[in-house]
Amino acid sequence: ARAVRVTSAFRTTVGLPGTLATRLQPNHPTDDPRGIAAATLDGLLLGSGDAVIGVNPATDSPHATSDLLHLLDEIRQRFEIPTQSCVLSHVTTTMELIEKGAPVDLVFQSVAGTEGANSGFGVDLTLLREANEAGRSLHRGTVGDNVMYLETGQGSALSAGAHLGTGGLPVDQQTLEARAYAVCRDLEPLLVNTVVGFIGPEYLYDGKQIIRAGLEDHFCAKLLGLPMGVDVCYTNHAEADQDDMDTLLTLLGAAGTAFVIAVPGADDVMLGYQSLSFHDVLYVRQVLGLTPAPEFAAWLDCLGMVDAQGRILDVDATGSPLRALTGTR
Repeated sequence: ARAVRVTSAFRTTVGLPGTLATRLQPNHPTDDPRGIAAATLDGLLLGSGDAVIGVNPATDSPHATSDLLHLLDEIRQRFEIPTQSCVLSHVTTTMELIEKGAPVDLVFQSVAGTEGANSGFGVDLTLLREANEAGRSLHRGTVGDNVMYLETGQGSALSAGAHLGTGGLPVDQQTLEARAYAVCRDLEPLLVNTVVGFIGPEYLYDGKQIIRAGLEDHFCAKLLGLPMGVDVCYTNHAEADQDDMDTLLTLLGAAGTAFVIAVPGADDVMLGYQSLSFHDVLYVRQVLGLTPAPEFAAWLDCLGMVDAQGRILDVDATGSPLRALTGTR
């Protein structure tokens, strides 16, 4: 997978050699703007958010989605952050908000590798292509026009009972996952990631299977020409723990993954699963000599938040990096 490099761009460039981008995921169980803003600040201070600042909303209401889009766009503009935001509502909700003039950067949708599973998500290729064109029509990117953010994951077709092939014979999860990447490639996305351990031990039993699946997904997506990332994650009822996630993160960093997802304390309090922390990203970047996306790295440097080697400075008693970001004394 490391031998294959795929890049994409919007306000930052994702997938360049020697880089590891991150989705900053500031979810909140009630979509409280203060909680989301606090988690966003936490991630920015630790160098996360160059792939996207992306919120999973607690509801799919257009009103709530619009409020979150305006919140994230205000933060981005106030601090002149070279990144993109996304509220992960259904694609039809986002398209409706585009028509109403909401500040939409990326258009999100979960996709799968069979027509039946995609129907279960309420999408087909025609709708996804329309969404891609709607997002691009806004011309909000600065260094590129890749506007789609797509998520996949082994087991999605199986969980929907949409995994049967000719004669009713089941098709294995990894094959169907690879088929999902063909759907993604058609849309020239900015970001694609497998949420590899989120669906639970009914589909990936333990840490070893999650590690295998994460590496499989990354490899197959790279071969199919995608700027592939991985949500290094597991559910609490799986036979896995954070040590397994450390292992998978390190392997993916060595394999040249485009980005990973990070949440405060590695614990997503809204979705109820375990992912990576912002500190985990600092670890793997430092150990493997990786940097954020170049546009984002330059912003961190401009704020005085990194040292000569590009490492995030500690927030000491004076809080100097915090002052630089917030303008407070």
